[in-house]
Amino acid sequence: MSVDRPTSDRPARIPFGGEAEASISIEAPPAPVASLLSDGETVLMVVRPSLWMVGLWSIGALGVIAGMVFALAWGARFEWTGWTESQAFGLGLLLAGIRLVWQFLDWMNRLYVLTDRRVIRRRGILQVDVFEARLDRIQQTSVLRLVRERLFGLGTIAFATAGTGTLDALWEAVDDPFAVHQAVTQAIDRYGRGAGGV
Repeated sequence: MSVDRPTSDRPARIPFGGEAEASISIEAPPAPVASLLSDGETVLMVVRPSLWMVGLWSIGALGVIAGMVFALAWGARFEWTGWTESQAFGLGLLLAGIRLVWQFLDWMNRLYVLTDRRVIRRRGILQVDVFEARLDRIQQTSVLRLVRERLFGLGTIAFATAGTGTLDALWEAVDDPFAVHQAVTQAIDRYGRGAGGV
């Protein structure tokens, strides 16, 4: 089976093998991806985390904010505190809004890219952090699913490269993680190990 190169008119198809063929479709790579590519490098898949990431990754902070707000609201009963319940809840709404906006910006700036040579993870709000590893250097891939991810059908693809013995990068909060993982492992077999390195 062949892997179609993405164009602006036609989405890419990632074959999964077997008689039944599933596919993950993408449009032409976004501008931030194009800037990461080498000459002749073909994009096989571009994945963005699920939008559920914004809420799920904010739960802990929102819980802390809620606890603080209720403590401040309770303290407002005493005259010496100098604030009112309304001010406490207003502060809580402001902090929750800031946290959600920050997480949304984090989500917007995350891209996960699979090419015929590398896996790439791009993230960062104030400072862009790019991880890339050649397919022939990837020793292990795993699907990790936290409880908060499983509830929404999400998962994390983990990558370990040769010589580190640790997880080097994560594609977090991915929809249909097993299909994405299968596409990644097939690309590694075909273009990395199967091709004798790239």
